[in-house]
Amino acid sequence: MTEFLDIYDETGKHLGTEDRNIVHKMGLWHKTIHCWIVKDNTNILFQKRSHRLLDNPSKLYTTASGHLQAGETLDMAFKREISEELGINISNPQKLFEVIYKTDFTKRDGTPFHDRVFCNIFMADCNMPLTEYHPQTEELDGIVEVDIKKALSLFKGNIDEIPATCYTNDSGEYSLTTQTLHLNDFLCNPTETHYEKYGKILEAILKVKHL
Repeated sequence: MTEFLDIYDETGKHLGTEDRNIVHKMGLWHKTIHCWIVKDNTNILFQKRSHRLLDNPSKLYTTASGHLQAGETLDMAFKREISEELGINISNPQKLFEVIYKTDFTKRDGTPFHDRVFCNIFMADCNMPLTEYHPQTEELDGIVEVDIKKALSLFKGNIDEIPATCYTNDSGEYSLTTQTLHLNDFLCNPTETHYEKYGKILEAILKVKHL
């Protein structure tokens, strides 16, 4: 099924809609949303990408994220992505900031990929146990909980590892485990640093939380 996205010029002026594949082939400007879930006021959740994915398998990434579909508002996109990827419902997200994102690279299958994005960063509180989440099995192997300050220290290069609570299906069924994470466990494109990709977001969350 073809997925259509709203497209824009580099100033943010809406130009119309286009097939998602064409958007990335041509490098057309579009919008995405990144949804970060904060647990117990001090911890942050990362999704663990499926080991079956061609690109960045088993890497940790934003709690939930995706493209805004044609005609969708940011609030609609937040609720949809959280529901689709994590199987839960969350309302009243808080926008942190918008990032202008531009990159070009070749995917593992050899396909050129051109990304021109207005990326909207949101956060929301959710204190439910990890076992009440229902990760999307086609895309995810589970979710991982870490302390925000420790994760930030890792991304800054101040420490080499951090502890994590994981709700994953690594053994074929979901279970809670504790693991030690390192920098290379987190998805990061060649043109970025982990601090640029995650650290500044965590700093903004800590500021909101007055931590």
